Amino acid sequence: MYTMIHIPALLEKTSTIPSVLDPPWQQHTATFPKGLSPEEQFPPPTKMATQTTARTLYITTQTGQINAYRRLGPVHGIPLVMHIHYRANMDFWDSLLIDTLAATRPVILFDQPGVGHSLLANPGLDQIPLTFQGWADNVLALIDALELKKVDLFGFSMGGCAMQMVALTRPEVVRKLVLAGTGPSAPSPPSTATGSSESKARGTQGIVWPREVPPADAIAALSAGDGTVASEIEAGITASFFPATNAGRAAAREYFARIYLRSRDTITAPNTSDGDGDREEGPLHTFLTPLPSARQRAAYAHWSHPNPLNSFDRLGELTIPVLVLNGDDDLLIPTSRSWELMKGIEDAELIVYPRAGHGFLWQFAVRVAGDVGRFLDGELGEEGARGRL
Repeated sequence: MYTMIHIPALLEKTSTIPSVLDPPWQQHTATFPKGLSPEEQFPPPTKMATQTTARTLYITTQTGQINAYRRLGPVHGIPLVMHIHYRANMDFWDSLLIDTLAATRPVILFDQPGVGHSLLANPGLDQIPLTFQGWADNVLALIDALELKKVDLFGFSMGGCAMQMVALTRPEVVRKLVLAGTGPSAPSPPSTATGSSESKARGTQGIVWPREVPPADAIAALSAGDGTVASEIEAGITASFFPATNAGRAAAREYFARIYLRSRDTITAPNTSDGDGDREEGPLHTFLTPLPSARQRAAYAHWSHPNPLNSFDRLGELTIPVLVLNGDDDLLIPTSRSWELMKGIEDAELIVYPRAGHGFLWQFAVRVAGDVGRFLDGELGEEGARGRL
């Protein structure tokens, strides 16, 4: 299989905001009669919900936990299930990215139990697992509850760590995987690695070693505050996600302008026939508070210590097509970790965006959506095979 490294040469303007389409089609709670799929329960849409207008729905999984989620885009097709970053929830997905993706495929956004809009339904710190395997188990429980037989996955940052484990745990469910601004777990010593003989022999060959250590002030900035003050959240994301340049700060302001388009006035009112869908929207655009945020960091600490059951030594098990994306100067998860993913996964492609950091997918929202769409549609690989570098 080939490997493609693509570095876009042109910066993209992201100030254009798509118009709001309303009203969205009827979104039912995902409690389905036996024998019928969620897709069969959704009537064909006349106009589709957007990230700005979509209602938050709720479903109880086999674990007994309640998941908040949103469905966007057309009814039919393989859905793209998307996992957001540390401390964040569905409200922080950029509407320009999400709506561009949802124009051509079903998109499912969600919050882990104990996080964001799932928090009120699942109180208690113990709702947040201390390992990414635990996060992956929650994602799979949601996929099962929605009766999805095959999905594409998109994992951003810590969400990318969880999605690696989803694909490794239940590979038969996953068609394609997109990993954005993320990296594999710490490698195990060769004597304890459990992957294929090829991956064990390869070890750390061909990657940046010793591993780069991200600056401590980046994660500190993102971890600051109690998660309820908008100015603190904006400062943390701006400092850790965007370049410290005029262009980077401008891109951050445009991103916040877009996510704040979602308000209680733009969200479609619930329908009285929607059952579990009839819940009040929780607080919008708030971060996870410090104590549960510490549990998320504990999951990443576990990821950062050698463990043969985590992803690094098992990357060779991933035989599905994988697209790896990052900015060229990621302060939270170094860009060299994206290279590790590309080297370890046989059918992987890597795209690096210039003069961008962890928030490259907000900075290049339309371009990233286009690259992801072409990858999911099987077109990006054809371009790579023709030698596009």
